[in-house]
Amino acid sequence: MPKKFIVYILIIMTLAIPMAVFADDNADTGSGDTNDALPDKGYYRGSEYMYKVSVFVGLSDNADKYSSLKGSFKMIGNSPIYIKPAHFTLPSNLVRSLGGKVDYLSTSTLTNSQLTRDIIIDNPPPIPITNGGNINAVKSYFGDTETLNALIDSFANQKSTTREGLVSNINFTIEGVTKRYPAEEILPIKKDGKYQNRVPWLIIYEPVIISYLKDRQTILAFTATEYALAQKLGYFNFKYGATGQYIAAMTHSDLPNSIVLKESWFGYPVVSALPDGVHWSEDRIINGGGWGMRMLKANGNNTIENDTTYDKEYRVDTEVITSVRVYAKNGRITPDDKAYIKFNANKQTTTKSVTIPSGGSQLVFIKWQTPSTPQDVNIKVSVTGNSSAKINGRTRSKTITAKIVDLEEKVPPPPNPTANDIKPRGYVVPKLPNKSQKNSATWGKWDCYWKPNVVYVSDGQGGGDWIDQGDWEYEYKAYSLSFTGTMTVNPDTKVPTAIAKEMKSGYGINVKVATSMRLDAPTSHVTGVQNVLTYYPEFNYQEYLRLMEKTSGFELKNNEYSTYNSRVHFTPLWFPDGEYSVYGQVIDLWTPDGMLSINVDDSVNIQGNLYQDWHIGPK
Repeated sequence: MPKKFIVYILIIMTLAIPMAVFADDNADTGSGDTNDALPDKGYYRGSEYMYKVSVFVGLSDNADKYSSLKGSFKMIGNSPIYIKPAHFTLPSNLVRSLGGKVDYLSTSTLTNSQLTRDIIIDNPPPIPITNGGNINAVKSYFGDTETLNALIDSFANQKSTTREGLVSNINFTIEGVTKRYPAEEILPIKKDGKYQNRVPWLIIYEPVIISYLKDRQTILAFTATEYALAQKLGYFNFKYGATGQYIAAMTHSDLPNSIVLKESWFGYPVVSALPDGVHWSEDRIINGGGWGMRMLKANGNNTIENDTTYDKEYRVDTEVITSVRVYAKNGRITPDDKAYIKFNANKQTTTKSVTIPSGGSQLVFIKWQTPSTPQDVNIKVSVTGNSSAKINGRTRSKTITAKIVDLEEKVPPPPNPTANDIKPRGYVVPKLPNKSQKNSATWGKWDCYWKPNVVYVSDGQGGGDWIDQGDWEYEYKAYSLSFTGTMTVNPDTKVPTAIAKEMKSGYGINVKVATSMRLDAPTSHVTGVQNVLTYYPEFNYQEYLRLMEKTSGFELKNNEYSTYNSRVHFTPLWFPDGEYSVYGQVIDLWTPDGMLSINVDDSVNIQGNLYQDWHIGPK
């Protein structure tokens, strides 16, 4: 392996923010599965993943995602820090590169050094796609202020200073005044329920997969960008052939697909995920594969924290599930020394006991009904009993702040069509959105039972006794749920000239959504699908939605502008010939592993408009 990789690399940016979720996030994901390891080829393990993280502080209270990252923010460490799970041990000869995606985009070099420091041992969620994780769990983890503060402490240790020392010698411009400000006005500290940071903070994170090359000596801890750079520069061939490592499904498809930007921040481009199994080019990966961002906005001057500082967001009058992960941090939890987890959410309480092997964990949850009006709800979680039990491996108590929001259509529903409606200037029929979705979940629980081992123990004097020297044994019971859905769009039965799925514009359409789920778990562990949102091309699938009503499946609500009070949506009279596609999001199917959601769509074919069905005079 070369001593030095000289290369241009792009940084994987993501904002990480802990238990109080802050400001904006910028991450999405594709879909896919990893390949099994092949004999005599390079390979990787699904359990061995990390995140490579950089943290930046804004140099003014006006710095935001539209600013120049290098001009308006400052990285607080010497180089990115890695966050790894505790469940595996790093190989002693693990190779990493010191830069991040941002550095690589700025013509930094790909370096060769052993990964022996700059590591946080924590419990980050698995990487989407490559390791079976999901993007919502990742965004939640990096949206937790505990994560952000742990990173700040680690960067302080990296620079041999204190967290206060990281920011006390930097000039900040706040309300037009440039000077050095007290650290407590800069750091993301929460006081009396309000953040004190008067400047924004940014977290950029990149998923890392450890790969073992076929020489059985070289072991890499690389991001998608670093794998692409190494391939492009000819250092390794992760693809196929005589020199190939045969791990390109991971390096060139699943890992770059795992996290991508939803929006262009700081001028960095949005590079969308590709279909499962399609290999990205090296340049495409370098420009935008495998990274996400999260930002904590400036909340000083007693500004009330914005919506993104909430840990959870739920809809009104909805059955939801809130869970925490409980770890046996310092020893096992047994039936004769259980741990008890108590939840209190919206005056609904439950207490659950757990038994967990040392170092293990499981999700513990409460199923509860949200209030019928928008408000904030504090979900209190506490642990009693066995002292080894810790929420997220850290604490014995936790408050989760949930924002309960109304789910209403955004204009007086539905729109009232008129004969005078005209096509908006410059309108082009938009492509269907491709929003992230999660259609399956896995969770489980530890069962513990006594395995006897009765032996005869002599007292050395011709006597003795039978003694049970058995021990507790643990068995993990895995649960899962997956679900699918279909949308059907047809011309309304009142359309006089419709033929199959072809109709003229100006008439109404019927929209129906059917769902089904495959559950391998107690029904008490999940909810049903509770909401379906539909979006329409005349509104660019953005600023207007219609909330469907639960019937035998889901249908549109009755339309007050329909002569027959039908469940219809009227297509615009001006809509051009071609496909008229409706896009739907099926949401609020809750599990201990979070909310599941899927995207559905269907279309009718528009040919002509309803004026062509009119005539004047006798036949």
